[in-house]
Amino acid sequence: MMKVPKIILFYLICFYVNQAAAQKRFKDEIFTEIDSVVNVQYGEATNINGDKEKLLLDVIYPPKTDTLKNRPLLIFIHGGGFQSNSKNGVYSSTVCNSFSKRGYVTATIDYRLGVEKSVTEDGKEVRTNKDFAEALYRAQQDGRAAIRFFRKHADEYGIDTSLIFITGSSAGSMTCLAIAYMNENEIPVEVNQKKWGSIEGNSGNEGYSSKVKGVINAWGAIIDYKWIQNGDVPMFNTAGTDDKKVPMDSSFDYHGFKYGSYFLFQHCLSLGIATGWRPFYGSGHTLNSNRLKQDSCVQSMSDWLYTQLKINKGKNDEGVFKWEKDINRFDSLNAIEKYSDSAIMFIGSSYIRMWKNIREDLNYKEIIHRGFGGSNLRDVAYYIKRILYPHHPKAIFIYVGNDIGATERDKAPDQVLELYKYIVKIIRDKYPATPITWLAISPSEKRWSVWDKIQETNHLVKVFTASQPNLFYIDAGQQFLGVDGKPVAAFYRDDNLHYNEEGYKLWGKSIESEVKKIINKK
Repeated sequence: MMKVPKIILFYLICFYVNQAAAQKRFKDEIFTEIDSVVNVQYGEATNINGDKEKLLLDVIYPPKTDTLKNRPLLIFIHGGGFQSNSKNGVYSSTVCNSFSKRGYVTATIDYRLGVEKSVTEDGKEVRTNKDFAEALYRAQQDGRAAIRFFRKHADEYGIDTSLIFITGSSAGSMTCLAIAYMNENEIPVEVNQKKWGSIEGNSGNEGYSSKVKGVINAWGAIIDYKWIQNGDVPMFNTAGTDDKKVPMDSSFDYHGFKYGSYFLFQHCLSLGIATGWRPFYGSGHTLNSNRLKQDSCVQSMSDWLYTQLKINKGKNDEGVFKWEKDINRFDSLNAIEKYSDSAIMFIGSSYIRMWKNIREDLNYKEIIHRGFGGSNLRDVAYYIKRILYPHHPKAIFIYVGNDIGATERDKAPDQVLELYKYIVKIIRDKYPATPITWLAISPSEKRWSVWDKIQETNHLVKVFTASQPNLFYIDAGQQFLGVDGKPVAAFYRDDNLHYNEEGYKLWGKSIESEVKKIINKK
C-alpha cells in the first residue's frame, strides 16, 4: 500500500474536519448510513370489511452511534387515493432516508385502506364524496394513533415530542392536513361518527396527544380550508402546476378535496401562519414520479423545515403579530395624513424606516413613508392591506432585506420570490395598473457571507419583473462596492448593515432618475 506523505495527510484531515464543521445537523446530510426497525405495530382498528387490522410502521433513524437523544420526528403517510400503496414506496424511502441522514427520526406508516361504495347508480355501486370523506377520517384516526405511539415511546426512539412533524404524498398529505387542522366540531357532516368513532379514533395509544408542530403538504388538498385558523401550526406546500388529478389551487376538486397547495399557501399568509410554497412548473401529480424533481422537492422541504426547529426560534417569537404596534401607528397616520394623486409609497423594513431624509434624497415631496424595521416579506404580506389600501399612490416601491440575513432562519431565494409574488397579487387586487418596484437588496459587510444568495434572490425577482406589466426593478448595489468588490465602509453605520447619512444620499442619487421615470411612465 502506498504511503501518504505526512504533509498531504495533514491537509486531508484539515479538509475533512472543515467539511464536517461546515455541515449542520438537520440542514445537511451529515450521516452516510442510517438504521431502521420495520413492521412495528402501533395500533389496531376495524377496517371497512369489519375485520380487526393490525397497523404497522417502519422507523428510520440516524445510526446507533448518534449520541443525540432528543431529535425531531417526521412521520410520512403514503398516497394512493385511500385505496392502494403502502408504507414501502420509492418516494417515502426518499423522504425518510434523506431526513434521517440529516439527523431526524423518521417513520413511514400503513393505515386502513378502502373507500366504501354507498350509492347505487344504474345498477352499479359507486363511491361518493361521503365515502372519500370517511376514508380520510379513518386514515387521520390511524395517523393520530401513530403520533401518540411515538409520544408513548419517545425515550426508546430518542424523540423530542415537541417537534413532531408530518408529511405525505397526495392522499397521505390530505390525511396530514386533517390531522393538523380538523377539529372535532369540523368533522364533515357526511362522516358516520357513530360507526367510526371520535376524531381521535380507537386505533391505539390512548392518553397521549396527537398534536403536531407542522405539516409538509406534497400535492395534497383539503376539504375545507376554513379548518385552518389563526394560531394554527405552520405548513409548507409543494405541487406540480399542471396537476390534473388533485388541484394545486381551487379550480376543481378530487372527490371533495378542493383546496390545494398554492391556495393553502396564500390562505396561511393571510392568517399570519408561517408557510412556504415550492411550485414545479409544468409538472403533474407526484411531479410525474420524476426522481430528480422529487429529490429537489425534498431539498426544499428540508430547507423550510430547518427554519421551523426551535433551535432557530426566539424565546418570544410572536411571528407577524409582533409588529402590531408599528402597524397601529401606520393606522393612525393613515387617518390624519392627506396625499394628492402624485404621492408615491415606500414600504419595507429598516432600510426604509431609517431613511429619514428620503424626500430630500429623492428630491420628491409626496412620499408615503412606511417602513417597520426588522420585518420580512411574510410580515409585509400579512399587513400589506392595512399599510397600502387606505391610499391611492401613483407608484409603490418595496425594499425588504431580512429574509436572507446570514441566520438560521433564512429563506431560500425561491421562497423569497414566491412571497413577493403573493404581495404583488394582493396589491394587484386593488391597484391593477399601479407601478410596483422591487428595490434590490443591498450588499453589506454584515451579510456578505450570503451575498451570493442575495444576488440570486435579486435575479429571480428581476426575471419575474420582466414577465409582468407595470412591474419594475431597480438595483443600486454596485454603487456601494469598492474596487475590491466589497462594500465600502464609509457608506454604512457601525452595525455594518444599514446606510449612514452618506449612504442614503448615494442611494437616493443612484435611484432618483429611475424612480421618476417609473412615476411618469404612461
